[in-house]
Amino acid sequence: MAPPPRRRRPVLTALGAAAALVVALGALTYDRYHVYLVRSGQSSPMREQVVPAGQSVTVKHVSWKSTLATVPQLPGDKPQPGTAYAKIDIVRSAVDADGAVKTAKPKELFVTDRQGRTWVALVADDTTPTEKMEIGKPYRMTAYARVPQAQAGEVELLLTPSNYRADIPTSELMTTKTEPEQDVLRFKR
Repeated sequence: MAPPPRRRRPVLTALGAAAALVVALGALTYDRYHVYLVRSGQSSPMREQVVPAGQSVTVKHVSWKSTLATVPQLPGDKPQPGTAYAKIDIVRSAVDADGAVKTAKPKELFVTDRQGRTWVALVADDTTPTEKMEIGKPYRMTAYARVPQAQAGEVELLLTPSNYRADIPTSELMTTKTEPEQDVLRFKR
């Protein structure tokens, strides 16, 4: 006995095509709206600050310093052939009372190579308190990014500080105007 012929499902196919069209148009509209905001001056473009190796920079009342090293594997992990890890040590400290309440982890943390390829760095250890930092006291953060072994010695850190403030009550987070997140710090190697 031959199997019954396969039924076509034109309604599901049409719904899938319509959903894909809506997603594509939504992404295009969002991108064009973002470009409009930047060009009209309503949204500021990102500003990249280059930080020479071993130097620190103060942004939004917080001093940042970073060093990068290459390690073959994460502590307690097996080596991955063809890859290495960029170990990122970040030291930050509050410069004044406004900086003391900026306790959040960086909004974005990436490493990038000379060709512009980027890899996400994940924070493994952070000594920053959740409520308030002491002014002038250094707090350490360690992050790792897995990169191809050939690029491990050249990657640089891209860090976007968060504008979160620990002194804003949770009920007012969506209504309180904060500083724009437009600063990107590029720590040279």
